[in-house]
Amino acid sequence: MTVADSNEELILERTVSRVEADASVRPQETLDAYREMPAWVLLGDPGAGKTTVLKEEARADPGRTHFVSARDFLTFDPANRPEWRGRTLLIDGLDEVRAGSANARTPFDVVRARLDELGKPRFRISCREADWLGNSDRERLKTVSPDGEVVVLRLDPLTEGEVLSLVSDRLPDSDPALFFERVSDRGLEGLLGNPQNLDLLARVFRESGDLPGSRLETFEQASILLAKEQNEEHEIVDPEVRAESVLDAAGRLCAVQLLSDSAGHCLSERDATAGTIPISAYGSERHEDLRAALRTR
Repeated sequence: MTVADSNEELILERTVSRVEADASVRPQETLDAYREMPAWVLLGDPGAGKTTVLKEEARADPGRTHFVSARDFLTFDPANRPEWRGRTLLIDGLDEVRAGSANARTPFDVVRARLDELGKPRFRISCREADWLGNSDRERLKTVSPDGEVVVLRLDPLTEGEVLSLVSDRLPDSDPALFFERVSDRGLEGLLGNPQNLDLLARVFRESGDLPGSRLETFEQASILLAKEQNEEHEIVDPEVRAESVLDAAGRLCAVQLLSDSAGHCLSERDATAGTIPISAYGSERHEDLRAALRTR
């Protein structure tokens, strides 16, 4: 896993556990142990780092791999995508296309059809564990695997060493011991194994020098900081008021995207692609707030 930093990148070699068909789990191993296997699926919780792991795999071997979102893999015609042929395909976000479908098997079967059309290439697929249908999915995916087998891997939580490395990277001017003390006092240790949650906690701690009293308050504070950060870049006069407007706009955008099963939003109609919504579609809404929200994390 690669973690971007202002001056350099922190490389974490994440471990995975192999989930067998009988639900037994093999001990943790690094992903290197599975790099030569024809087909595997990577499961994990939201924010666990699945996308980052696949992108790191693509970066490690750019000549033989190609990273593609599951939505793009379902949307585009393989005949017009020569970069998909002759490479190991890293298909990210099966759960995202399943979430917008009335039948979870429909987008999954389209993925299988695409792989079959491409001649059954080597592949890796990421999916949230809650959206993976167990042995049913495994058996059906075997029909398009190069060797008729599919390995299912579960991305392990960050180790204590990885957590310490990330905290030291995120809080270079703070005392890591104080951060861990505050996390323990508030009963938030369970969040540290997830890179996204850890990043939010560190961001809040860095900005305020402490953590709020509850988990909900911590995430609320992190969202406010993300909104303020964007506003500062655009030299907004009243960041407190502006942050609230941007958060409201982000909520509206998120709700519309979920309800319409859209891939996302774009800033102008000329940038619109299949499945995206231009902000002009919001009519009289405050477009400056929508733009500001889209430019934040």
